[in-house]
Amino acid sequence: MQTVTEPADPIAPPPSDEAPAESPPTEGAAPESLGLTPAQPEPEELRTRPSYMPKIPWVVVLGLLVAVVSAYSFYQAREAQRSDELRRQLLTTHEEQLAGVSERYQAFRSRIERWTMEVAAAGEPEQHVDPRLRISGLHDGPGLYLRIRATDATSSEAIARGAFAMEQDALTRCLGIAPDSARGLYEHGDFLMPEWADSVEHERDFLRLRVIDEQLARHITADVPVLATMMQARYFMLVLQQGENRRDAPVDVYLWDLQSETQLLAARIQANGVLLPVSIRSMVPEAPDAPLPAHPPSMTSGGANDCSIASQIKALTGEAPVEVDSPIGEGEPEAPPEPPATEIAPAVPSTPAP
Repeated sequence: MQTVTEPADPIAPPPSDEAPAESPPTEGAAPESLGLTPAQPEPEELRTRPSYMPKIPWVVVLGLLVAVVSAYSFYQAREAQRSDELRRQLLTTHEEQLAGVSERYQAFRSRIERWTMEVAAAGEPEQHVDPRLRISGLHDGPGLYLRIRATDATSSEAIARGAFAMEQDALTRCLGIAPDSARGLYEHGDFLMPEWADSVEHERDFLRLRVIDEQLARHITADVPVLATMMQARYFMLVLQQGENRRDAPVDVYLWDLQSETQLLAARIQANGVLLPVSIRSMVPEAPDAPLPAHPPSMTSGGANDCSIASQIKALTGEAPVEVDSPIGEGEPEAPPEPPATEIAPAVPSTPAP
C-alpha cells in the first residue's frame, strides 16, 4: 500500500519548544484552584502604624521584661535577707559586749546633765564653798570639765550641742588641774545611747549597715577604753557663761564630788585680769636685745580672763591668789618731794676799825 504525504503549508509557523499556553480560566472557578490568595482587610495595628515602622515582637519584649523584674525582685529579696542578718548581728554584738558599758555611760551622762539643768534653772548661785575644798588637792585626781553658755543648759540635746561646740581654754591650766573635756564624752559615746539601737533597727540599706558594723568595731576597740577612763572621774567642774564671752559677762562656777554626789563650790565670778608682758634681758652682755613683737599683745586676752577667774576661785577656797600691784590706770606717780633749800646768811660788810 502506498503512503501519500501531504505537502507542508508554507504559511504555517515553525514548531516551538515552549509549553503550550494555559487555557483562560473559566467562569465560576475557585481562586485557590488558580493559585491566588483571597484579599483580606488590614488589621487594626497595620492601619494605625506607619508603613515604614517594623512590627514589634511583643511576645519577646514581654518575656524580657518579666525576666528583668524577676531578677530585680530576687536581688531585692536577697539584699533584704542579708540586711536582716547583719542587723541582728549588730544588735546582738551591741547587747552582749556593750550592755554594761552602755548602762554606766547613760547613768553618768544623765547625772551631769541633771545637775547642769538644775543649777541653770536656779539662776544666780548663792556663794557656797565646802570648807574641805582645796583646789591644790585636785591636781592629781581625774576629773571632768564642761563649759557651755547658760542658754544651752535647758535640755539634754542642748547640752550635747553646747559640749560639741566647747573649745579649749586656759581656766583649768591656770587652776593647775587637768580634767578631761566633756566634749570627748559626747563625741565618743553616741553609740552607747538608745538612739543608736533605734537607728540600726530602722536601717534597711545593706551597704549602710556594713559601714555601721565597721564603725562599731572601731568604737569597741578605741572609744570604750577612753570613755571608761572618763567615767572614773572624781570631780565634775561646770562653768556656765552668762554672755558671749568670759570678759564682758560673769560666769557661774560649780564643782561636784562625783563619788559622794555633793556640791563643793558654787559662785558667780566676773573676770578682771590683764596680761602683763615681761621682757627678760639676757645674761650675756654681748647678746642682742630680743626684737619687739610686730603687734603688742592684748592686755585683756582670753587667757588673762581665764586666769583671773581661776585666781578668784582659789581665793574662795582659802588659797592665796596671784596679785600684782601696778600703777596702770592710776595716773602718773607723784614726784618725790624736793629737799629743803639751804639758807645762806647775807654777808656783813666789815666795819673799819676806829
